[in-house]
Amino acid sequence: MKDLINEHSGIPLYYQIKELIREKIENGNWKSGDKIPNEVDLAKNFSVSRSTMRQAILELVNEGILTRKKGVGTFVSKPKIEGNFISFTFPEELGTKHTPISIKVIEGTAGKLKVLNLKDQEKVFEIIRLRFFNDEPAAIEKSYIPVGLIPDLLDNNLEGKLIDLITEKYGIIMTKYQNSIEPVLIDSFEAKVLEVEQNQPALKITKLLMTPQGNPVILFTSIIRGDRCKVQFSSEIQL
Repeated sequence: MKDLINEHSGIPLYYQIKELIREKIENGNWKSGDKIPNEVDLAKNFSVSRSTMRQAILELVNEGILTRKKGVGTFVSKPKIEGNFISFTFPEELGTKHTPISIKVIEGTAGKLKVLNLKDQEKVFEIIRLRFFNDEPAAIEKSYIPVGLIPDLLDNNLEGKLIDLITEKYGIIMTKYQNSIEPVLIDSFEAKVLEVEQNQPALKITKLLMTPQGNPVILFTSIIRGDRCKVQFSSEIQL
C-alpha cells in the first residue's frame, strides 16, 4: 500500500490514505459490515505513523463511511439511506414507524408563537417522536401544532404520519411550506435516543407547513443522523 501514496505531492498523507480506503470500499474490496485491519497494522502497511493513520480513520468515521465499535474494532458502515429529507418525502420501503418520546401541551415560546401566527399564552401541542427507517432509529422529530386548531389531536394514534392524519381526518390541506437546513452536532440526549455517539454530525431541518391561504398548521424540527442519511433532491435548469 505504501506504493499508492506520494510523499512529495503536497497532499497530506492522511488525506491520501483516507481516499484510498474510501476507494477500496466503493470498489467493493471492503464491503458493508466488514471489519477493517486495526490502526497499527494499517500504519505498517502504509509505512506511516499511527497518528497519521488515526486521523485518516477518524475522518472516515466522522463522514459515516466507517463505524467504530468500542472494544471490537472498526467496520465499514451500512450504505446511507437516500431521500428528499428537505421535503419530508421518504422511500416507502423505509416504513412509517414513529415511536412517541414525549407528548404534551405547552405554552408556546415567543419564537414559536410568531412562526405559528399565535397570540401570547396560546397553547401548542409538542410531540417528540423517534423516526425509524427499516426499524433503525434515524431521526428525532419535534412537531408543534396549535391546540386551538385541532383540540382533540391527542385522541389519535400518533405513531404514523402526522401530515396524513391531519389531512385525512380533519380535512386540513397543506400545500405551502418554508424550509431551512443546517449542519449540527448530536447532543447527549439525541445520542442516547438515536443510539450513536455524541457530537456526530447531523442535519437539522426545520419546516413550516401551511394551508393554501398561508395559515400555519405544523412546525416541524428534525434531527437526522448524518452517518446514515443522505439528502437527495433534483431540479430543472431554466434555459
